Amino acid sequence: MEGDFRLLGPIDWLQLLAQGGKTGVFAVEAGGGRGEVYLEQGRPVHAVFGEKVGREALLEVLALKEGRFRFLLSVRPPLSSLEGPLEAYLLQAIRFLDERVEVGPFDLVRPGSRAQAVQSTLDPVELSLLLALGSGQSPLDLASRLALPLGEVLRRLGHLARLRVVEVFPRVPRTARLRVALGRQGAHVDALLLSAWREHYGPFQRVRVKAQKEVLLSVEGAEGLGVEIRLAPELLLFHGLQVGEEVLVWPEV
Repeated sequence: MEGDFRLLGPIDWLQLLAQGGKTGVFAVEAGGGRGEVYLEQGRPVHAVFGEKVGREALLEVLALKEGRFRFLLSVRPPLSSLEGPLEAYLLQAIRFLDERVEVGPFDLVRPGSRAQAVQSTLDPVELSLLLALGSGQSPLDLASRLALPLGEVLRRLGHLARLRVVEVFPRVPRTARLRVALGRQGAHVDALLLSAWREHYGPFQRVRVKAQKEVLLSVEGAEGLGVEIRLAPELLLFHGLQVGEEVLVWPEV
């Protein structure tokens, strides 16, 4: 078997070989460099790329954007430099590449076909996100449920989506259920949330906030607020809002 990386990259080809339980060598040529990844029954056991050996070499191969490959069956490695399943190295490779699938705060995220197979390779935060998905959740809901920063939830779900551990279904930005918190001045919501709204609806300056009654507030974005809307003391008092209560928030468009 041989080909190039125009349609499928090395990550995809190695995943196919691993799923098929193949034994042999995946040899690559790209940009004047050469490398080899040896598999035994689908498990990577040795890799070399240029002068790099083992984990660093495998990550270099996985990072290739272009080039050619060929797979030779039943070729045994000269030595063993890798341990563990391919999935463990794929997770490292995605972080190494910093290639993330874009995930929006309101998108629907569901477990993917590889969710069960890779659970043992995930770190505790990513595992908690995967288990909390159920039949599907938005990143905003997950951030609220797990008390995690919205930015971290989006970043980690992007990594999992790139690995096909989760599937992302884009959705139109909608009303957000936020928790009222005390701020210093004005009204602020998470900058990522505000950006998602403005990208879809266009520029706006005010949001509607509904608790027992509905009010209009001029709003600005701030980093790391997650599921909070922070209001200055005078706004809390004037509008009869209380710290800790949940409110519905959406753009005035």
